[in-house]
Amino acid sequence: MRYLCILVFLLSASLHAQDIYSLGVSLGTSNYQGDLTPEGISNFGRTNVTGAIFLRILHSDFFNTRLNLQYGIVEAHDADGGPGRVARNLSFRSNIWEAALIEEVNLIGYHPGGGKRFFSPYLMGGVAIFHFNPTTQYLGQRVELQPLGTEGQGIPGFSGQYSLFQVAIPIGGGVKLALGKDATLSIEVGGRKLFTDYLDDVSGPYADSRVLLEYNGPLAAALGNRMGEYYNSDPINSPGAPRGNPKFLDWYFFSTVSMSFLLDGDGSLFGRNMRIIPCFRF
Repeated sequence: MRYLCILVFLLSASLHAQDIYSLGVSLGTSNYQGDLTPEGISNFGRTNVTGAIFLRILHSDFFNTRLNLQYGIVEAHDADGGPGRVARNLSFRSNIWEAALIEEVNLIGYHPGGGKRFFSPYLMGGVAIFHFNPTTQYLGQRVELQPLGTEGQGIPGFSGQYSLFQVAIPIGGGVKLALGKDATLSIEVGGRKLFTDYLDDVSGPYADSRVLLEYNGPLAAALGNRMGEYYNSDPINSPGAPRGNPKFLDWYFFSTVSMSFLLDGDGSLFGRNMRIIPCFRF
């Protein structure tokens, strides 16, 4: 709630009576990068669908502010990696719910009314609050990982449970194209710099399976080290061995195509009709 209040305050500070407003929707793909993606920066886990609604405030031809509410899914599986990853046998899937306040900088100026500024590339950056909840498939059931403490979280001598609400920094860019006087088509690719390494529930070394069993239960011990499943052998215990890499934090990415319409426009598409709706008069 505290993070949401900060976003509302920042948004209210950016609103001015002379600004122009547009409402839009986005669809696209979502991806992840972290401890469960194969080696190399060009790998982004499995691709899923994302969608968003947003309010864009057009301060000028060069600067826009966007309040973005987005949903996406991210996942990755060691089975997709090389020999060194497959045997680790970890996987995760998580819903992402994100509220973001984003500033867009139109590099050559953009005005949906047409003229010479009907098209522009843009850069974007801002701040976001997101909720995630990593899960995995085990014995035919989907299991939430954070409550289990698979790396010893919550056990004396280990770190506490990580929060499922986190802050992110959206970074990216795209292009805008005016479709008539009131509509804008946008294509955007953006990454989220995170401040957690537990988007995938993997970060540090293996905890001792005997300790996990004693304090966090048999399910935590079974999912903390799943190499025995891969080898079809007895459970493997390798306390202190690398499970993840805490030096590099996780990322997630949204690639979207969006359509937005001026709320007080008078052009050929939706703008003229939107003016008569009282709740959209600013």
